[in-house]
Amino acid sequence: MTHQANSKFTSSDDFVLDTESEAFTRDPYPTYAWLRENAPVYYWPQKDTVVLSRFDDLRSFFVGDHLSTNIHDWEHHPGMGIYEQPGFEGFAKIHRNSFFNIPQADHARIRKLTSVALTPRAVRRMKQHIVDIVDRNLDELIASGDEVVNLRPFADAIPLAVICDLIGVPEELRKDFRVAGQAVLRSIQPTNSPEELAATAVNLNGAVALVEKMLTDRRADPNPPDDLLTDFIQANEDGDRLSDDELVMIIFGLITAGSDTTVHAICYATRSLLLHPEALAELQADRSLLRSAAEETLRWDSFGKVGLFHYAREDMEMGGVPVRKGQAVAVAMGAAFRDDKAYERADEFDIHRDYSGSLVFGLGRHFCLGANLARAELMQAIETLLLDRFPAAKLAGDVEFDVSNPVMRPMTNLPIRLGPDHGKKTEASA
Repeated sequence: MTHQANSKFTSSDDFVLDTESEAFTRDPYPTYAWLRENAPVYYWPQKDTVVLSRFDDLRSFFVGDHLSTNIHDWEHHPGMGIYEQPGFEGFAKIHRNSFFNIPQADHARIRKLTSVALTPRAVRRMKQHIVDIVDRNLDELIASGDEVVNLRPFADAIPLAVICDLIGVPEELRKDFRVAGQAVLRSIQPTNSPEELAATAVNLNGAVALVEKMLTDRRADPNPPDDLLTDFIQANEDGDRLSDDELVMIIFGLITAGSDTTVHAICYATRSLLLHPEALAELQADRSLLRSAAEETLRWDSFGKVGLFHYAREDMEMGGVPVRKGQAVAVAMGAAFRDDKAYERADEFDIHRDYSGSLVFGLGRHFCLGANLARAELMQAIETLLLDRFPAAKLAGDVEFDVSNPVMRPMTNLPIRLGPDHGKKTEASA
């Protein structure tokens, strides 16, 4: 599937970036192509935001210091007083200690303390656990016996189940944690009104209190279980340990990722592979391609719209476009990953690409802390679903999207005709 620039945009004056339209949500790539070619640094007047669409700008963001992820650096942020409102206690605790908002020195210290628990080796030890969760949720998906199923519930269940199991969240509370994770994700968007922020805050207080109780109970346990929560609590570097507020932030960061981003990655990866049966057949014949295939699904079709917002640290100019200190800047990763200057034949889906220098999960201090776990979950979902149990699966109709989401393109219905079940074959390996 190759996308060309949208011919209806005949000039910069004629172009309107409408990320909330159904057409953009279904297929943003003609718009992205137009932006890269005609306005790689685009001033978006409706949002008072500068949008970057080329890969070189994405790379410069990851390695530079000219943009901040801290929403408090946004010129239109309502200020710290919003956290002092009644009912915002949990919201305030998460955001004051968020990876996006803390000073760089604290960010580096926390990453160093927590990264040991999420190394590739540590994640490999979780392999059988992830296998079991994927199989269990696939069994639940097909229990109805329907010929065509919506894959979204299967994708929904996996990442959150993995995280909640690893940190010991009781089964009856996991739905509340998912709501809280989605609320955290919504709360960092600069498009929120005060009323919308208040609505998200309601979903956070009880969940924060629960995590704090879990931490208290775990610290008091003389024989704590060997799990991720214990690893984080016991993390030690030259006598330095994580505070409870920092632990709350880390746990909610993982829950947020498990509530949203990895869910979308599983949906998009499945759809992309089913849209390319020749590539899927290659993968089924050679599982050594699984890692590169998963990376290609993340690159080729992104579930973001214009990416997360960042904020200029000072007055500057980008590609001839003036940017004010505090102004919002969005890096459209979906556009950057289709840049031919970064990827040969970028519009083509190619599971043989070399991903040794991939920026899909960021770079340096912007590298996603949970990248190894997210990759493991994505690869296991692909392996179990399309290689082991349902290798004859096909798309069974048009995908339905949540058009109303301001920053993402979530699938609400991904109809799949699974075909015969070949049984459970995946086995964990060291």
